[in-house]
Amino acid sequence: MKLRQYKLNKNIVFGSSGLIGTAFYNLVRKDKNFIFFSKSNKKFKLLDFNSNLSKFPYKEINRCYFFSSPRIIKKNFKQNNFKLEFEWLKKLIVNIKIDSLIYISSSSVYYKKKNLIGFTKLKCEKYIIKNKNLFFNYQIWRPFNIIGEKYTNSDHFHNYLFKQMFLKKKKSSTFQGNASDMRGYASVDHFVKVLYKFSKINNSFVRDYGNKNLVKISEVINLFNIYYKKINKKNFKPFFKSNFINISKIMSKKNSVFYNKKSITVLKNYLQKSINEK
Repeated sequence: MKLRQYKLNKNIVFGSSGLIGTAFYNLVRKDKNFIFFSKSNKKFKLLDFNSNLSKFPYKEINRCYFFSSPRIIKKNFKQNNFKLEFEWLKKLIVNIKIDSLIYISSSSVYYKKKNLIGFTKLKCEKYIIKNKNLFFNYQIWRPFNIIGEKYTNSDHFHNYLFKQMFLKKKKSSTFQGNASDMRGYASVDHFVKVLYKFSKINNSFVRDYGNKNLVKISEVINLFNIYYKKINKKNFKPFFKSNFINISKIMSKKNSVFYNKKSITVLKNYLQKSINEK
């Protein structure tokens, strides 16, 4: 099915200054058919979803890339700001006519234990599907452990670990999980290429994205310790609160897209670039 053709044939990106938004901007920034919005980064057009959308200049959008989400930091957990994402998405869908909606969900929707992010993301997914008659198509992505090329300020484990070891220069730290937790890390640059390719196909779906090659948290810390020891002449000591081992991986090959490099290689590239930058 073809998309409606508007006088303004533009693709709108919300959340352009986050990890995925930044990578996506770098991928398509030369394409004049894209308009990028951010809550606070003046590099892009400014839009605060907490405000009224009545003055938003575009009432009809061909493709809408919704990357907006509260940053993964302690403050947002304490204040339960993640619930705002549902209000932002709902406000957008109610006020703007959208042909194709591309939404970034999260692997946290699979967590058995109640999770603030997973709860909100799943609520957003259900709202999109419930209102699917408003779109020609929708695409929902559930990425697992996406990593940037270098450190960014967030409390994702790899960024939090880097902050403790190389920015705060701590000798030890306590973490919520277990040393035997396992994760597969995937490049954000590869993910946005996949997302962009699929977004040009007029199909609706819900897909997982991630790396089948898993690495233990203890192995991640061992890798970081190689560089920490070179700088500080001693090892960093981690402590863990949980006795439960969590394995974060894609459970089904159906409706999934995989990143095929080794997780430890992705982490090593991230670590080297982050140390050189900081």
